[in-house]
Amino acid sequence: MASNPRIEAAGGVLWRPAADGGGAEVCIVHRPKYDDYSVPKGKLARGEHVLLAAAREVTEETGCTPIMGPPLGEIRYLKDGLPKRVRYWGMRAAGGEFHVNDEVDEVLWVSPAMALTLLTPDRDQSVLEAFAADTTPTVALVLLRHASAGDPNVWNGDDRDRPLDDVGRDQAAVMAEILDLYAISAVVSADVLRCVTTVKPFADKVGLTVDEEPLLSESGFAQSPDAAMQRVVELAASGQATVACSQGTVIPAVVTELCASYRFPPPKDAGLRKGEAWIAHLAVGEHRLTALERISPYS
Repeated sequence: MASNPRIEAAGGVLWRPAADGGGAEVCIVHRPKYDDYSVPKGKLARGEHVLLAAAREVTEETGCTPIMGPPLGEIRYLKDGLPKRVRYWGMRAAGGEFHVNDEVDEVLWVSPAMALTLLTPDRDQSVLEAFAADTTPTVALVLLRHASAGDPNVWNGDDRDRPLDDVGRDQAAVMAEILDLYAISAVVSADVLRCVTTVKPFADKVGLTVDEEPLLSESGFAQSPDAAMQRVVELAASGQATVACSQGTVIPAVVTELCASYRFPPPKDAGLRKGEAWIAHLAVGEHRLTALERISPYS
């Protein structure tokens, strides 16, 4: 017997600095259909990436533009007899204005403690508690493996000039939309065509230039691994939200070194498939890595 399909949804704890300068206040929404207060969330459209869906739902329900932050986990429950999963992220509000809409007739900006008293029991409380446990703002360092670039065995030119294939161009286009969620202000790439062209759609979208870094190529890394790993540590310490695109054998080493520099548990497998990325969420003003998240252009 075939298993029941799962309903997929996403949302976020939208926050802003508290008016009194003490910590954060969060946005909860009133849904007249259910007469309850909820964290903004909603179902994924068919084929929609979960991160894009989470940001879209928050924008639609609150009117605010969110900047994506660390993951806050997920909740699962039955909805009309079907299993449902809702995934959440912390999101900093970056402007916008609420207007009453079909799903939400009121938003409240309150302390996390007050929000916990208003939410429907056994739904979003665990997510809000995860946010409240660490309200330090973060910036993202995205370590991205280049997108698909065909079979190197059938490419006749210099391997550094091997271009993205059709799949790779699709992956780069999706990642351009995802990267735009993180308020990235610096784009760095190995000086290899398939790396540069993986991040160029994003750079063009937001009006940034691609800074080519030879140390992030496989050949540059092989010649000076310590310098390459130090370069990534410097990018993390810059305080700028940054994406750095590299190659398959480089990323596991630099991710492991990055985790070591922050005394953060490294992933069991730091490798990435083509087009995937690690997102290191770094606490602003602190030498601390709060979360390490693996993302794919397809999920």
